[in-house]
Amino acid sequence: MSQAAIQGRAIEDGSVPASIDDVVYGFRDLPTLAPLAMEVIRLADDDDASMKDMADVISSDPGLAARLLRLANSAAYSRGREVTNLPMAATLLGMRTLKMVTLGFSLVANVTTDRFDCSILWRRSLATAVLAQRLTSEVDPGRADDAFAAGLLANIGKLALAEEPMYVEAVATAGPWMTPQQERELLGFTSDEVTARILAGWELPTLFVDAVRSRDDRSDGRAPSPLGGVLEVADAAAALILGDDADDKAGALDRLTIATATHLGMTVGDIERVIDQVGPELDEMARMFDLDVISPSSVEEIVSAAQARLVRFSIEATSQLSQEQQRNQELTAHNLRLLVLASTDTLTGLPNRRTFDAYLAGQVAGRMRHPRHTQLGLVLFDVDRFKDVNDRFGHGVGDEVLREIGRRLRTCTRQSELVARIGGEEFALVLPDVTVEELQGAAERMRSLIGDEPIETRAGSLQVTVSVGASCIHTPRDDAAVTLSKAADDAIYRSKAGGRNRVSTVPLD
Repeated sequence: MSQAAIQGRAIEDGSVPASIDDVVYGFRDLPTLAPLAMEVIRLADDDDASMKDMADVISSDPGLAARLLRLANSAAYSRGREVTNLPMAATLLGMRTLKMVTLGFSLVANVTTDRFDCSILWRRSLATAVLAQRLTSEVDPGRADDAFAAGLLANIGKLALAEEPMYVEAVATAGPWMTPQQERELLGFTSDEVTARILAGWELPTLFVDAVRSRDDRSDGRAPSPLGGVLEVADAAAALILGDDADDKAGALDRLTIATATHLGMTVGDIERVIDQVGPELDEMARMFDLDVISPSSVEEIVSAAQARLVRFSIEATSQLSQEQQRNQELTAHNLRLLVLASTDTLTGLPNRRTFDAYLAGQVAGRMRHPRHTQLGLVLFDVDRFKDVNDRFGHGVGDEVLREIGRRLRTCTRQSELVARIGGEEFALVLPDVTVEELQGAAERMRSLIGDEPIETRAGSLQVTVSVGASCIHTPRDDAAVTLSKAADDAIYRSKAGGRNRVSTVPLD
């Protein structure tokens, strides 16, 4: 049933949707944070409180004490020595972790509803929390526990909305993870807005309130807070891990690709490494929170499944088109929308143009927020006389050439850089932190890597060269991605005009 139909039926039944104030106030009827959790939070924020004070408070709740001992002995925190008492556990975990984990246990135990299966929500929140913690630990270790708590807190608004009949009916139809746009269309506000209001009412740090309020739905055009950006990436990764439907996974992959590039300057490959690392930790945390074990497949498997679904859809769509011509436009548009979700160029295995655009835009946005002393560099590679290769040997040989070029470029790319295939015979490399000299050196190194050694194909050894254009910028503007790309493209034409198989560089400032 559509959201409009749900709204119409609710109005007929006299159940007009409540205002956001009503929803937030109504949530007070559900259990608030447990008194013990509030005392732990108070002690953690008290500079004069000792670990013994903290252990004494926790020991009054045997269930919480047992969970924290298990956590101290888990893979995430264990130092190879068994932790057998609360003072040892408190010392190992530290005040911040005790505060955040106690808050999480209190939430799962005390904040629930009978309107829908809360385990689905808590499993997603827990996966988001663990992923956010690990992502943050790589860039700002001091905030890792804050990120864990933010992940657990981020979906409280959905629990509050479970008291709204219209929302419950929509959840039954569309599932509990409606987009902010869908929620706003249905209710006039989003669950993130409800969450932010509830967290503010609980007098939790504004760090959490701002992170939830700023993620996903940014109608004012502002970028999310740093923690809000991490939450958006972690939530998309959690959706990819826990999604049951292949189409849902494809959508999550699309969202994850854009979010990682925009907010963290990373690629899906970087997130794959994080997911592979946190698998055991997710399982242990799930057991501690009395939730089903979360055993994520690798991102490679998930992406393959999503792409396989896209291929199957293409075949199905083609068959239907031959039988039902009148559905041509609808199916073709839907097919194209699904196909574009894949972030990887299928021929070379490199990121595709869409991922490149998102990554470059993310690097520009990051530099505008946090200026650096180095330059943002872009190198474009265009295969010389590639049409002649296709015309003389066939497209199969041309594909072999492109695959080998992609492989060579990948082998000499650093983890912080992104190399992509952005056109038929055009490749791109983004270097987030370089000097002009380093940019020229990298461009020349890659030109030589491709041109100095023949490429082995079914038609024999082929000598293939590339014309290279490079540009860099120190202080980016809103249009920096376009300006940088144009400058590098112009530099390619200089290389071709100069005889091909050479590098031309055009610094912008």
